[in-house]
Formats: sequence, structure tokens, C-alpha cells
Amino acid sequence: MNRKLSFAVFAFFLTFHLFVFSCSRSAAPVKGSATSVNKPTSVSEAPRGDGNAKLIKDILYYTNEFRASKGLPPLKLESFCSELAQKHSNNMATGKVAFGHDQFEIRNDAATLKFKGISGVAENVAYGNLDAKGVVDGWIKSPGHRKNMLGNYNLIGIGTAQKGKIIYFTQFFVKK
Repeated sequence: MNRKLSFAVFAFFLTFHLFVFSCSRSAAPVKGSATSVNKPTSVSEAPRGDGNAKLIKDILYYTNEFRASKGLPPLKLESFCSELAQKHSNNMATGKVAFGHDQFEIRNDAATLKFKGISGVAENVAYGNLDAKGVVDGWIKSPGHRKNMLGNYNLIGIGTAQKGKIIYFTQFFVKK
């Protein structure tokens, strides 16, 4: 591999992994992995925060394909969980919250109130100029995200919001 190409591959890998976080919560204290990140530069174009139905459907597909490859049942896309994930993606895209898991406890509490008797929640976030396969592959390669994707959850919410060429992604997992 020539030097220019290997640098480009390394730069993409490094960039993606700088912009992903995972967080989970069960009966135990919050666990997760976080990497220090720099927020992307502002783009003059207003964010599009209504989610992208095809992108969300494809993220669900690739997530469930990965779970099936490990002998796990598929996650069911749940509307309330998707509302939580969408709002978080919107808030990150508009700068209302920093990229990461700001206000995760609020989403956790909302899910706990909505679904009585849940045993755990988790969240994956990412941003970048990625398609569904790219973001799911990135989460799979990251130990914290992978753990959430393979966790004992049965519901998922997915949200996306775009600002310029950058898409903010949120997966919100619930065990009901």
C-alpha cells in the first residue's frame, strides 16, 4: 500500500473513532467508554433534524444483521425510543448539547417511566459523513459500542440529524 493511501485509511479510522461514544445503564452505575473529541466546525446550513427514514431503516437492518451473526434475536424499532434518539441527534446537530451523552439520565428516566420494569438502557452515538453500513461497522469495531449492540436488549430507537455534510447518529437500547 502506498504511503498516501495508508495515511488516508489511517486518517479515516482515527477520525471515525474520535467521534463515537457509548454509554449504558442497568441496575449498576453508568458504564461506558468515551474519547475526548473536538466538536466539528459550524456549517452555515441549518441542521435537518427530522431523521432520515431510509438511513434509520438501514441502521436497524445492519444492527440486526450483526446481532443475528452472533445468534441474538433482532431488536424491534420502538417509536418512543426513536423519539428519544431523534431528539438527542437533533440537539447534538444544533449544538444545544455537546456531542456525546449529555442528558443521558433524562433519556434513561423517560424510558423508565414509559416502560415500567425495564432492566437496562444503553446508547451509542456517532457523527460524521457516514452511511448506515459505515456507522454500524464503526460501532462494531469499538468495544463499548459493540457491547451495547450485543447487549440483552429487545427494543431500539434510532435518530439521525444532519448539519451540512455531517450526520449525528443515536442508537438508544432498552430491555423491557
